[in-house]
Amino acid sequence: MTGRVPIIFDEKLYNVEAIQKAAYRSLNVFTVDITITDGKINCLLQPNIGVSDTGFAHSIEEFRKDVLDQHLRIKLKAETEPTRNLILGIAFSNTGLQGGE
Repeated sequence: MTGRVPIIFDEKLYNVEAIQKAAYRSLNVFTVDITITDGKINCLLQPNIGVSDTGFAHSIEEFRKDVLDQHLRIKLKAETEPTRNLILGIAFSNTGLQGGE
């Protein structure tokens, strides 16, 4: 498997930020070149020097899982942000830390 491995994600289904985060987490095993063409996020993975074929193959599987995980984390964060802000607002309004009194 030595060499570059292309992986393609649909831009409608995956967030580029999620792919970047997953790529960053994998830097110890491979590098990722990311480009976007015609609604497709193209990732070209290249193993680092000294990484075995087996290690590289395993890391590719983990990268795919991590992309989904990061994408869902970003989506969940966006969906729950109003509720989190409301809870934080209520919590801080009861501390007496605001200077209005």
